[in-house]
Amino acid sequence: MDTKPNEERLLTGKGVNVKEVILKYSVYIVLACLVVIFSIISPTFLSQANIGNFFRQIPTVGIVTAGITMLIITGKVDLSAGSIAAFAGTAAAFLAIKGFSAPVVIGVAVLFGAAFGFINGFLITKFALDSFILTLGTDYMIRGMILFFTNGIYVKGVPEWFYNLSNTKVGSDFIFTNTLVFIVVVILLGYVMQNTRFGRYCYAVGSNPEAARLSGININMHLIKAFIIEGILAAVAGVLLMSNLNVGAPSEATGVGLFALAAAIIGGAAFSGGVGSMAGAVVGIFTLEVFRNGLAILGLNSFIQQAVTGGIIIVAVVIDYYRRTR
Repeated sequence: MDTKPNEERLLTGKGVNVKEVILKYSVYIVLACLVVIFSIISPTFLSQANIGNFFRQIPTVGIVTAGITMLIITGKVDLSAGSIAAFAGTAAAFLAIKGFSAPVVIGVAVLFGAAFGFINGFLITKFALDSFILTLGTDYMIRGMILFFTNGIYVKGVPEWFYNLSNTKVGSDFIFTNTLVFIVVVILLGYVMQNTRFGRYCYAVGSNPEAARLSGININMHLIKAFIIEGILAAVAGVLLMSNLNVGAPSEATGVGLFALAAAIIGGAAFSGGVGSMAGAVVGIFTLEVFRNGLAILGLNSFIQQAVTGGIIIVAVVIDYYRRTR
């Protein structure tokens, strides 16, 4: 997207518009402030152990955020991403302890993600349903299914190769295999969104669906494809999460979809569609995760952490409102 007019509006005319500069770069300012504040308050924040732990924890929600950001750009959301991740990841752990090979385990998990993504996309486009409401329903459905199949009990005894999927160091004490997968996903999806016809269709559909339809884009088919890709990414995140935990945990990843939605909006994506980027999504998820990590290091009660995180999500919605109305 051409940002030159905005840059000129910020830096020319009657001078620098401080309000717009702060609003435009607010997420970067907040992220820098959080890092500085937590570093001053606690030496543990920048310790090697905490940084390593941070980069092991962020890939799961980061990959989901990348997929959610792509959907938001098309004007849709998926609140079932966390349940898809839990279902696919737990199924992968179950197949792993049954002795299936890594390609089969990962392939089946990806198929589950693609199937749930297709169901979401098909129902939303076929019946012209609101994606927020529909995926809220599928979120409960998928979570209920995996809890029923496992009776809510963790799947334990996964083989070593399954654990190594997420927890193998790659060249340093900070980068693990799951971190590497997250980086690759962001780079690939960022390239797709900016340089391919699929990416341009996402922005066109999200900006003005009717204009996109009149220009020859099969909107329903494109949205189904977007939901399938997002479901696959949620499944990959789920496999990496269960590998990191070394179990199949059907109750994990609760609320991840909503958290990723907040991260995408904080990173500049517009809830109404047509605006957003993978780079912004990364900054958004880093801001939220730095905040959560800092609160945990300070020993803040976990219930208060949840309340504060909810407050940040509300702030994200308010920021989105100002972006749309200014």
